[in-house]
Amino acid sequence: MIVVVVLVALVALTAAAFAFGGPRGLIWDDGHYAKPGTLDDGKDLVPLASISLSTAVATAQGAANGALGQVDLEHFHGGIAYMVDIGNQEVRVDATSGKVVAISPRD
Repeated sequence: MIVVVVLVALVALTAAAFAFGGPRGLIWDDGHYAKPGTLDDGKDLVPLASISLSTAVATAQGAANGALGQVDLEHFHGGIAYMVDIGNQEVRVDATSGKVVAISPRD
């Protein structure tokens, strides 16, 4: 009986943690929890990128202020770019040159 009570309490505490801010260090994005700075969409384009995800994230963080969100790799103006969510902005970093090619408000 004590084991059941402890398990119920553990489940309730875990559910409360997710309801009030989620698991520590994770963000809620596109209907699921994710680690900030992880690649969400565009994993199939990674072999075409000349710069790493971490380089793109560092470049984007130098171009905008705010909390780091998720990253997408997408076709952009005839090439591919990492789209890094920083605060309320989307920073696009060219996946070949590593240069910031656009900064726009987040959708």
